[in-house]
Amino acid sequence: MIQNITSAKCRTNRISCTLIGVAALALGGNISAEVEEEVGLPTDGELDVLVVSAWRMPGKVSEATSAVTVLDPEEFEERGIFDLRQALNEIPGVIATSTGGQTGAAGSVFIRGTTTAYSQLVVDGMRVSDSNTSMGTFLAGARLEDLSTIEVLRGPQAAIHGGESVGGVIWLETARGEGDAKTQLRLEGGSFGSFNGFLSNAGQEGALSWFVGAGYDGTHNDAVGEDFDQVRGSLRLEWAQSDTLTMGMTYRAIDSRFQYQFFGTNTDHVDADLLTVYANAQLTPDWTARFTLGRYAESYYNDYFGANFGTDLDRTVLSTDQSYTLGDDVTLLGGAFLEYTDFANTFNTASNEVRYGAHFGAEWQAHETVLLDAVVRWEDYVDFGDQITWRVGGSWLALEQTRFRAGIGKAFRTPSFQDRYGSTFGLGDPNLAAEESLGWDLGVEQKLGDHHRVSLTYFENSIKNRIQNTFVFPLSPPPVNLSGKTPTRGYELALGGELGETLGYRVSYTHLTDSLVDQPENTATASLDWRPVEKLLLGIGATYVDTRSYGGAPLDDYLLLRLYGSYEVSENLTLHGRVENIADQQYELSNFGGTRIPGAGIGFYGGLTATF
Repeated sequence: MIQNITSAKCRTNRISCTLIGVAALALGGNISAEVEEEVGLPTDGELDVLVVSAWRMPGKVSEATSAVTVLDPEEFEERGIFDLRQALNEIPGVIATSTGGQTGAAGSVFIRGTTTAYSQLVVDGMRVSDSNTSMGTFLAGARLEDLSTIEVLRGPQAAIHGGESVGGVIWLETARGEGDAKTQLRLEGGSFGSFNGFLSNAGQEGALSWFVGAGYDGTHNDAVGEDFDQVRGSLRLEWAQSDTLTMGMTYRAIDSRFQYQFFGTNTDHVDADLLTVYANAQLTPDWTARFTLGRYAESYYNDYFGANFGTDLDRTVLSTDQSYTLGDDVTLLGGAFLEYTDFANTFNTASNEVRYGAHFGAEWQAHETVLLDAVVRWEDYVDFGDQITWRVGGSWLALEQTRFRAGIGKAFRTPSFQDRYGSTFGLGDPNLAAEESLGWDLGVEQKLGDHHRVSLTYFENSIKNRIQNTFVFPLSPPPVNLSGKTPTRGYELALGGELGETLGYRVSYTHLTDSLVDQPENTATASLDWRPVEKLLLGIGATYVDTRSYGGAPLDDYLLLRLYGSYEVSENLTLHGRVENIADQQYELSNFGGTRIPGAGIGFYGGLTATF
């Protein structure tokens, strides 16, 4: 039954489980099938699942040569994890945190030893972040209730996704409706005056499917003067016009405020919305195409000391992605985009930029156990000229239960407007050069018996012309391009499986030998689920973060423990509860110039999910 459900999901949504992601798996009753899909090894009676982010087009998991992890939002919600940032921490090679405060503060995602600015965020097929628009504002309040797909593609991916994808790409898709119409209400409250609520309606009627949802999140946090509240909404409409054409649209909006203490009282206000219109077409039996038109608008304002700093961004993108099959062994993939961005800040820095480019690639099934792929990309930047990037990868099913995977690629990152022109926070340098990187990885995935899976990947990245910013209060010096090459390297390990019929476990571990800032050398997450009866889930989770120096001052290591559980009272009502930081561990998120940002202490939360 589990296998049939999983295969149906892959057929309808065409989204993937991937070669390396054992870290975030559905446990208990469905761990066996899901782990096999994540690792990318053959499964008895399974259809080969698909991955979208690796090529921006659906492709078989066995053909993905990049390290990708797919997270299931429903599985996380069952464990009391509703925050996207917390979910991302269960991926090997990824550290998701905030150096600015607790819930609601701008997020940071460090992928494979890089920092937030070196990775790209794609939502509903449209690029949202770049060197001027950090994904941190999106991650500040991002939740899981309105997402159906979360993929994290690790390593240099500029050949497919363009600039700022040096560390990797986070790929998100708004939830889809399917089946009979249903309304769902999720409520949760708890410590620090926290309250979260989300109401949605989703379903399918003939060729039309829909999802619409709205929510509120608020907390006073476990820190003096840290107040957060936001309202958000999301929508997807999709029409299967025929067997060969599907058209749809998505809309997402958020309005959030976060107040915190940093050399006085500050308030961050983010108002953003994203609209996409898309069409998926089977032009011929061998030719598949996707067209996306999107617009993203974001206003960010920070009020401090009676003054303010703000940015306004308005971006429109038209893109297409294509795949064409040549016989049984070769698939051609390509795409093109045209992007217009209007950017301005409160210090009279303004720019209207047009960016465009195209990529072309091919997959070759050289042998029934060996797959090779290659892609090259050209794009034009007004201020930095043409950029040529590429990637080559391969996958080898050496034994029935062992798969090797390797890849190497070139990527780049352009300086931000703030880097070039400065702000009240510091001076700029208009002569900065774009950064370039060359990165590679080598991984192995292994099935251990019928109930356990393990993956291990080693990675390296070498960055030329790295841009270094030095924070000095009240005015920082201009950033500089460092000479030589700056490395990031390490390895990532994921393990998951079943212990008997009622216990499931997952482990994710990352070791960094070198990183761009003093990131923790060792990080790990682990959890154990126990399902004594079908309707009851109990679990314990742990997160370990080694010593580091976010902000320049040393920070001690810490270990956070959590308890969680859910009980299905009836088909229409589920209760859930959790205790975060059960040992009341005292720890710090960052230390800027002696200003210490504390993490949250012990917290108790409870809520319900009602369906009607």
